[in-house]
Amino acid sequence: MRTALVLLMCILSTLVVAQDAKFREDQLYFGIAYPYFASPPQGLIQNKLSYALSAGFVRDMPISKSRRLAIGLGLGWDMAQVFTNSRFQLVSGDISTTLLEERYTRNSLQMQSISIPLELRWRNASAQNHAFWRVHTGISLQLPLDFNAIFEGLDGSVNKVTLPHTGSLMRWNLYLGFNTWNISITHDLQPWATFTHFGEKQDIIFTKIGLIFFVF
Repeated sequence: MRTALVLLMCILSTLVVAQDAKFREDQLYFGIAYPYFASPPQGLIQNKLSYALSAGFVRDMPISKSRRLAIGLGLGWDMAQVFTNSRFQLVSGDISTTLLEERYTRNSLQMQSISIPLELRWRNASAQNHAFWRVHTGISLQLPLDFNAIFEGLDGSVNKVTLPHTGSLMRWNLYLGFNTWNISITHDLQPWATFTHFGEKQDIIFTKIGLIFFVF
């Protein structure tokens, strides 16, 4: 019995050492951010509290002997709801806006997408140090799932319009921080769609600033 216990302890010790020698970091994430129009047209104002959520998994693949430099490739989900004073509608198949003058309960753009991030990752971590500085940057391919304009009147009636989008788009991402608290900055490199605002064509491009948390 004693021999078996010693043998089991040796096996567990070997597994722990092997795992420590091949540690990976920051593979599950959850983020919350404030999205805003990167170049809002004149008169368009964001009101209420717009928000964006993200979650996913990134496979951490160290590329240096110290394992402090890595490549990350993953799969995630993003959503955002942006409240504005402009109603987005479809007119002859094109998106156009009108400024809302009447009172209403809710008016927003709502979007969801699948995210495929590719990152270059640095951290001053080790197998024994789980509180460390990190900087991740890279791009992600966004595959839109939904892109809607939602208007709710004071009488409770809801009008939901599915808007046409340009298809997949690229996004630049930057995450930096220490331990639990990390700042996230993302910017669309391509527009979600174009729309007409007072006779002028505009792009729907968002920048997001918020926090991102890495679980494992």
